[in-house]
Amino acid sequence: RYSSFKESRTTTAYQMKTIFISRKLLSTSVFRTTLEAKGFTIHGKSLLNFSAIEFNKIPSSNWIFFYSKNGVKFFFNQLKKKNISVPTTVQWATIGKKTGKALQQKVDKVNFTGGGNTLETAMDFLKVAKNRTVLFPQAFHSRKTIQRLLENNIIAKELIVYKNEPKKNVRIPNCEYLVFTSPMNVKAYFKDRSLFDNQKIFAIGRTTEKTLVSIGIEDYNVAEEPSEEALVKAILKTI
Repeated sequence: RYSSFKESRTTTAYQMKTIFISRKLLSTSVFRTTLEAKGFTIHGKSLLNFSAIEFNKIPSSNWIFFYSKNGVKFFFNQLKKKNISVPTTVQWATIGKKTGKALQQKVDKVNFTGGGNTLETAMDFLKVAKNRTVLFPQAFHSRKTIQRLLENNIIAKELIVYKNEPKKNVRIPNCEYLVFTSPMNVKAYFKDRSLFDNQKIFAIGRTTEKTLVSIGIEDYNVAEEPSEEALVKAILKTI
């Protein structure tokens, strides 16, 4: 389905200086405010639905490591709903700064925050968690990047706390710039859409990049780090 983009490119017109990003943006978003000030029109919309997967207990662990803000949200919602307590000896970790900020609102101290780069984060986390038990609250479709990289050096346990599924019949205007914030958003977008000539494609990170490559897209840009600031920088470089 996704392998023939060279043949499926179309000359249908798109709107100039418009950007689609696969994420709902606040009015104060750096991505929105910076690029709107440059004359762009932003269309921010997730192509996924998120829903909780219930659990009644959590496995014992030395660390709890989060891949995303959604993981934090659904994990702590269930703790509150089910009146589940976490031992005070547990240490808390996240893959990046945005997830770290979300976790800071839930716990007294975040003990480890990665830089967003998967391999570097895994190696840095290994320095503090080698041979320890680490629980990963995650999505049903999680790529499990950190636990797979460290599988021989930590005792990994996983807890599925939410699922994400593509939305149906999402209306999106034809934009000059397409910015993807996850692999599933890439697949959801191109399931029923073609790529127009000269559209500019951006990925927030390497896992999203790999998905673009897997469906046959060869011309794209990748942010230097998985953040809105880095995406803005990547877009402005192409002007």
